[in-house]
Amino acid sequence: MIVAEKYSLRPNKLVIFNEVSFNTSSDYDKEILKSRIVRPKLTKKFHNFQISVNAYRNLKDKINWLYFLSNKKNIKTYNKKKIFNFKMCFLTLTLPSKQLHPTSQITKDCLNQFFIELKSRINLENYVWRLEFQKNKNVHYHIVTDSYIDYYLALKIWNRIIEKLGYVSNYQKKFKNISLFDYNKMTNKNNYTEFETIAKRYYKGRSEKWKMPNTIDVKSVTNNKKISNYIAKYFGKNDDSKNLCNELDNEGNSKSLRLWFCSRKLSKLKSVTDYTENCRKEIKIIIEKYAKVKLIIHKYCQVIYYTFENNNLKLKRLIEKYLKEYALELGYNSR
Repeated sequence: MIVAEKYSLRPNKLVIFNEVSFNTSSDYDKEILKSRIVRPKLTKKFHNFQISVNAYRNLKDKINWLYFLSNKKNIKTYNKKKIFNFKMCFLTLTLPSKQLHPTSQITKDCLNQFFIELKSRINLENYVWRLEFQKNKNVHYHIVTDSYIDYYLALKIWNRIIEKLGYVSNYQKKFKNISLFDYNKMTNKNNYTEFETIAKRYYKGRSEKWKMPNTIDVKSVTNNKKISNYIAKYFGKNDDSKNLCNELDNEGNSKSLRLWFCSRKLSKLKSVTDYTENCRKEIKIIIEKYAKVKLIIHKYCQVIYYTFENNNLKLKRLIEKYLKEYALELGYNSR
């Protein structure tokens, strides 16, 4: 039996663990292998719209990779607004009226079509999305990508797609003959929004004949603090509330439904792994710098957490070179 120390490097942490290998020609190792418990294969259970702990970790890991590999860029929007040091875009897609179809159908017919069109229109390549439910039990989708997505472009595409299932028409019927007083009463129940703002929304909707409901939200990210907040808020752990799914959803029509997904090349990114004795200079620097302050010891490994952007320039360049070489080897294209 041979025990060797290895490390695993990701954009936000370094894991140190022992790898155990057995010599099949050794009688002692053969006895150990025989005595090892063979665990039965687990049958895959229905997710019940709850994301597992491992899936949640994997999802956050992909977002960290996406943010780390995204190049800072200056964006000029369609309305001439400038966004400096743009890194990532956070997009939320919602339904403007009551959900009338199983979530699996909306995901297949609408969300998939949305990605197909964005890939064609803006060359969307790297992304992560997660499915969740609002308090009204309507499904909505959170998307994070390193491509800039214009609000008006996304709004037109999404509204056109979901109208194939009648959601914009149902929204029109709901507001077609509504008065400003009733509109305020319906959309501003707790009076959190000023009446002037409600009036602007009302007259805008009426001028558009209620054909362009505000079904999306777009935010741009330019620093690491925002990405951390976003992960905690929108890509967080499961909610214990009862609003886990729509009443139209059941195990029969949702068994193969994905709760989250990422682009193909992003899915390949795991970690840079090697034996500690072979590790490069920058790995040793990370260990020396962070082991005393951000080290968490688990039963089978040690985890050192670090914030890439808080490092000095020399160390940042070393880590960046190391991880980007790995991504490039796997065919990942940074945007």
